[in-house]
Amino acid sequence: MQRAYPVIHDIKLLAIDLDGTTVNHDINISPRVLAAVQAALAKGVRVVIATGRNVPSTRAFAERFGVLGPTICQQGGLIYDFASETTLHRIMLTHPLACELLALEQLHPTWKPVLYQHDQVYVSDPGYFRHLDGLVGFDPQAVPDLCGVLAGEDADKVLFTMNPADVPEALAIVRKLVGNRANVVQSHAMFVEINPLGADKGTALEWLASYLHVPRACVMAIGDQGNDAPMVAWAGLGVAMGNGNDQTKAVATWVAPSIGDDGAAVAIERYIGPI
Repeated sequence: MQRAYPVIHDIKLLAIDLDGTTVNHDINISPRVLAAVQAALAKGVRVVIATGRNVPSTRAFAERFGVLGPTICQQGGLIYDFASETTLHRIMLTHPLACELLALEQLHPTWKPVLYQHDQVYVSDPGYFRHLDGLVGFDPQAVPDLCGVLAGEDADKVLFTMNPADVPEALAIVRKLVGNRANVVQSHAMFVEINPLGADKGTALEWLASYLHVPRACVMAIGDQGNDAPMVAWAGLGVAMGNGNDQTKAVATWVAPSIGDDGAAVAIERYIGPI
């Protein structure tokens, strides 16, 4: 059951997911969504991107939206300020656990791993990612030994890409392996993502709202997948996309139309004001 509408929509901070929410499958932003975000900015609303992407992969979208300030990256494991080019907050995935996860490729060869460390993206099968680099991060480096590239250091996160039909089973397997050592989420129809313990978009949004001195009741968040559910649930006004999963819709204040119908723009126009 959805929550009742808030009585007051005094939104001062808007958190927007990228892929599946404001960025479509062609890695484009529709004119209406772009105009709605920029209209919110013009009304004095602080807009922050909240994404699983790393900093280099997020930069172009931040520039396109015109939101060069604090940004939630890597599912909340990193909060980076594009205005000052500084890291405000970071949580890492331990080296032993990262290598344990990367070894799953040997048991499940159809799960294609992606390793994130120090703003770089590494893959072991470059051919597979030839047409996916826009999703996992631009210009991934191909290396035969993903664990070895860590050189004993911690990772930012590990992600597996696969056939969407295999995701439910993979989630169960990875969650059983990881236990309470990290957060495991589905961040895309074909992604199973493992993030550091304590790294999720809800916790990051709470941290950032406190940092910016914005009360929870004045925070709005829009997302689609299970990785967005924590921030949609935490925000004073949480919006799930019509194309989102049931987990995110269940914790939302309101379910917007799908991305194909510019649902993010509809939500912004509804709760912040028309263009």
